[in-house]
Amino acid sequence: MGENDTGNNKAASPSLSIFMRVKYMTIRGAILCLRKLLGLDGLYRFGQIFGYCEYLLQYNRHRRIYRRLDQIYDPPLSKAEKRNIVREFCVRVRCDKMIYTIIDRIGRQEILNRLEIVGKEHLDRAVARGKGTFFMFSHQGSHHLGGILLTLAGYRLIALRDPNESPLRIYIQQQFENTFPEFRDLRITPTNSFVRPFFDAFRSNEIVAAAMDIRRDRGNVRTVPVKLFGNEEQFLSGMTHIALRCQSVIVVGFVLSFPGYRYQVAFYPWLTDPEQAVDDDDTVRDIMQKYANMIEEHIRKYPSHISKTR
Repeated sequence: MGENDTGNNKAASPSLSIFMRVKYMTIRGAILCLRKLLGLDGLYRFGQIFGYCEYLLQYNRHRRIYRRLDQIYDPPLSKAEKRNIVREFCVRVRCDKMIYTIIDRIGRQEILNRLEIVGKEHLDRAVARGKGTFFMFSHQGSHHLGGILLTLAGYRLIALRDPNESPLRIYIQQQFENTFPEFRDLRITPTNSFVRPFFDAFRSNEIVAAAMDIRRDRGNVRTVPVKLFGNEEQFLSGMTHIALRCQSVIVVGFVLSFPGYRYQVAFYPWLTDPEQAVDDDDTVRDIMQKYANMIEEHIRKYPSHISKTR
């Protein structure tokens, strides 16, 4: 972790320019009109068409995903299989971006009716233990929807974000705070923040959520090398050290998008026995490699949820 103290419990949200606000207001207005005319299921079908058009036009994205799929699968997939995955990828991303842009204007119950939490017992048992939970999710899939869905489901989170967060996510976060009262207690904290608030969070039995599978340098953060699809990658590891010191539970989960704006958050059994695990380099490397192995298995099962292609 870095050395910048956020000060307050909640890091101040970066300000957005008037141009960006007008841009997002216009986009939101158009999508909300479509939703009013077509309903949420009709909006999804519209997103499918939009995503398919992007699939036909975005040749550079095709090549990047093809290269990544060739790293993942041995023997390689056929060209037809790779085309199907890219098409599903484009449709998923477009539909998820559309609902993310207006999700604060959809009723809480309508969202929860489309959410399934699998392995909920692993998270609930961790919370009941009373010593904090480190929820390790992943950039694979629409991870930015995970925190929103879990907060609406009643879980209080502290979410780590890239210090260079996209303007859209900042804007939507601000809209959610205005719409849903519980989001005013959600802390969105840059990854390079001072570590003390995270120790306090675990000791207060809160859930710290972060995607640790970065693929680029983020500055003054602690990382550890792992093997992912045969290549060495640097994954964030500072929060794992903190969780081990606090004897907090470490649980891995993934966010899955299904047709019709239906979502699943899947949790897996604890990565360690928090009463026995110690904070040393070997333990952290072992935990992060297990996490990388789970990502490999997840992406091979759901290849359209691949992300961070290059």
